[in-house]
Amino acid sequence: MTTDIHTHLGTSPNEVLSVNSENLVEEVDMLISRMDTFGIDKSVLVPNEPRVPTSLYIKAADIYPDRLFSACSIIPRPMDRAKQQLKEYVDQGCKALILSDDTYYPFDPAALALVHAAAAKDIPVYLQSNELTSETISFLDSITTVYPEGKFVVLSMGGLFGFPQLIPLISRSNLWLELSTTFSKLVESPLRVFLDAIVQDIGVRKLVFGSGFHSQYPDMMAALNLIDLNIETRRLVMRENAWVILGVSFS
Repeated sequence: MTTDIHTHLGTSPNEVLSVNSENLVEEVDMLISRMDTFGIDKSVLVPNEPRVPTSLYIKAADIYPDRLFSACSIIPRPMDRAKQQLKEYVDQGCKALILSDDTYYPFDPAALALVHAAAAKDIPVYLQSNELTSETISFLDSITTVYPEGKFVVLSMGGLFGFPQLIPLISRSNLWLELSTTFSKLVESPLRVFLDAIVQDIGVRKLVFGSGFHSQYPDMMAALNLIDLNIETRRLVMRENAWVILGVSFS
């Protein structure tokens, strides 16, 4: 059974913004139908405040509590409010914290305080970056060193051109790359050599399945078929790595 650690309601960034309380059930049913078609057993919905509110995705997850979970998106400032929000969202069952480069600045003390709180609660931190900068890489280098007990996931592998910059860090035990969007492009690009090097030298325990949008399931599955995975390594990417990151077994 496959776990998708990063998906949205809707099929595209524009459609995501049209999801609201009135059409929520319809959108959730569409996601579940697509999950069933492609053998996805569980999914984690990933909000992006303030455009995609956490409260909406928590409601969505409550519709199918045995299939769907929500992460929480928190703007680090004001600092005290952000830490209180994290506590409340974790109490409501949120499985991960999202830090988006639209709403946080690397090395802002408030962002570091939020990472510290997430690590203390054993909540993984997803980092969403439109473009990996040297500051973002330094931030990731720092937090994976300072919080060895933390769990850090770079969404979309850092992007097609950001991905190679992450290779010096990827051997760290507390860092993973989530596949959505980038992976299907990467397997057919000249940068494929970097992916092959990771699979051969480090292994697939650093790669975890996520779709971004359920409309990408066909492309993601086709791309996975293009790399040399046996039954065991495919199970790691599609299921067991997610269990390690999220701290639960979804069997």
